[in-house]
Amino acid sequence: METVGVGIIGAGGIAAAHAKAYQMLGAKAHLVGVVDIDEDRARAFARRYEIPIWSSEDDELLKRDDIQVVSLCLPHHLHAPVAIAALQAGKHVLVEKPLAISLEEADAMIRAAQKAKRYLSVVFQLRFESDVQRARLILERGLIGKPFYAEASCLWWRRPMYYENTWRGKWATEGGGAVINQAVHHLDLMIYLLGMPQRVYAEIDTITHQIEVEDWCIATLYWDGLKASFCASTCAELEADSSRLLILGAHGSLQMFPFRPHSRHEERHLQIGEACRSIPERELPGHTAEIHDFVYSVLEKREPRVPASEGRRTLELITAIYQSAFTGDGVQLPLTPDSPCYTTAGKLEMARRYMATRAKRS
Repeated sequence: METVGVGIIGAGGIAAAHAKAYQMLGAKAHLVGVVDIDEDRARAFARRYEIPIWSSEDDELLKRDDIQVVSLCLPHHLHAPVAIAALQAGKHVLVEKPLAISLEEADAMIRAAQKAKRYLSVVFQLRFESDVQRARLILERGLIGKPFYAEASCLWWRRPMYYENTWRGKWATEGGGAVINQAVHHLDLMIYLLGMPQRVYAEIDTITHQIEVEDWCIATLYWDGLKASFCASTCAELEADSSRLLILGAHGSLQMFPFRPHSRHEERHLQIGEACRSIPERELPGHTAEIHDFVYSVLEKREPRVPASEGRRTLELITAIYQSAFTGDGVQLPLTPDSPCYTTAGKLEMARRYMATRAKRS
């Protein structure tokens, strides 16, 4: 295979980044069709990106033999059913984050990919940034020593009109709020750089928005010998969105957003500089880089750099955060299928009970 045909399902805001990335691949990929439930939006998107086929029905794309790759740019609750249908139709599938709204759904998607012998990937574009790769190399080489503390903050604002979109702000369709939709990237980076934590304790609340889901969270994550505080919030009107990831080691520190590695030990500081220089600046931004990697994984018949199993790990941590917040107890990882939030129905029932308790308090 020298080129792939591409279909995009969902023509909302993020779909533009996908279309542009595929176009940049030239002869390696060609956009065949786009689907959106809104016919006018599908038609306008097709015209804008010179896509020959548009439709309001997923089947119109999934039945086409000239499409090998499908990008899903859909509301969270549609990721699993549409991805599974696409995989069963023989397509390779790239899903926008999060992978799904429950571990039950994520596992069903992964099984479908394995059965179909097709690739399934999730968009975590920050992993492709040069500074993230530098941070990972510094940690792999032990240049700041053994990490003993980390913290991540995702202090963003979403105006009330953001939640006027009918699927946002609801447990059944968004699957959560600030944690699963905004801070998912920060949590993914913590896992990517530090591995999976062993225990979680979390609290969530809804402070300034008229929505079901949380717009505030504070969580403490525990690893063996390392403790991290994590805060995700969309509850404050900020001058600009603020993000931070900090890792402290016995011999130095790493900060992200912006990237600032440091050690007071001169030799280690020089080694950190050498490690950073060994990773060149990327010419393409993260979203484009990941989409290109996915296409080349199909062409080269290799696993994409962010397989679905990585998306599942991040979803597992998010699920543990919600389970802890719903129950008021710490949660051990890994979660099992017996965990109360493993299934979609179980998670929604826990959320319903949490909302009822919150309503009584107010």
